[in-house]
Amino acid sequence: MTLGRHTKVGIGWVVITAAGIYSFYLSKKSIDKRRYENMKIRERMRQANTGEYEPSYRKFSSSS
Repeated sequence: MTLGRHTKVGIGWVVITAAGIYSFYLSKKSIDKRRYENMKIRERMRQANTGEYEPSYRKFSSSS
């Protein structure tokens, strides 16, 4: 069975479209994973920054 020209073009479009959608899915998954890790890091920094602190004796003043 020989494939016609339009059939070959159609198969090409299907392959390219499927590969494009799959690559979009992989990149979106990677970006979401990185964003989640960054959010967790920020949350840890926020939690570490709460609490009672002693006043610092070294003050940085704007007047010289």
